[in-house]
Amino acid sequence: MIDLIRFIEIYIIQLSIGGILFLFIAVLILRRSTKNLNQIFSMFFITIAISTITNIVYASLQDPIIVIILHILTYYLFSWAMVYLLIFNLLILRPIRGLNQITQVLLISVWAFILAGLFPIGINGGIIINTTTGWKPVWNISFLLYGIIFCSFLMIIPSIYTSIKIYNRFETRELKKRWKFFIIGILFYYLIWGGNSITNFLANEIIRTVWGIIIFFSFSAIYILYYGVAKQLEE
Repeated sequence: MIDLIRFIEIYIIQLSIGGILFLFIAVLILRRSTKNLNQIFSMFFITIAISTITNIVYASLQDPIIVIILHILTYYLFSWAMVYLLIFNLLILRPIRGLNQITQVLLISVWAFILAGLFPIGINGGIIINTTTGWKPVWNISFLLYGIIFCSFLMIIPSIYTSIKIYNRFETRELKKRWKFFIIGILFYYLIWGGNSITNFLANEIIRTVWGIIIFFSFSAIYILYYGVAKQLEE
């Protein structure tokens, strides 16, 4: 049985913003151009949208094994989206030698392989979802640390660093202003990722309720990622 707060969070906020809106943004990006830069940026939104839809699918299921696997897949996809932000930044920091499409595919594949380690950890006690948890995920420390360590050092820190580096390269006030929105959008994305991780680890109902309210504004704020670079995607 899904409580009211969780119903609103999953079927209204996540479906409308994290699912439908993000797919719409991906379409807007590709309509501007189908060049490599746009494809990479659109994949960020597409991956988050698929992650959100996966979360919506398993929310009403009550088979422990299936629910755990789909929950891990949700987190996997949401974390996998990070690599597209990093590649997007690296493509803007031109000229960059060696960042051809083969290298991009290699980076995406390596990151996918690293994240695959979440599945054996989660299935073997790293995540509990059953009647005793109210069908809400409860993470143990090993699953939490695996995600935090790899995502932070391989994706989050490099993405923030390259974003700041790009900002410092811009000379016009307008470009700097727009790129600030992009950076803010990145930070909100990482806020959602980190907030969900900690909330699932603490497994406290009060914290879950408060976080459910916060996530509405955070999901909405990811949109400004697109606003921050919309003009540059046409160039």
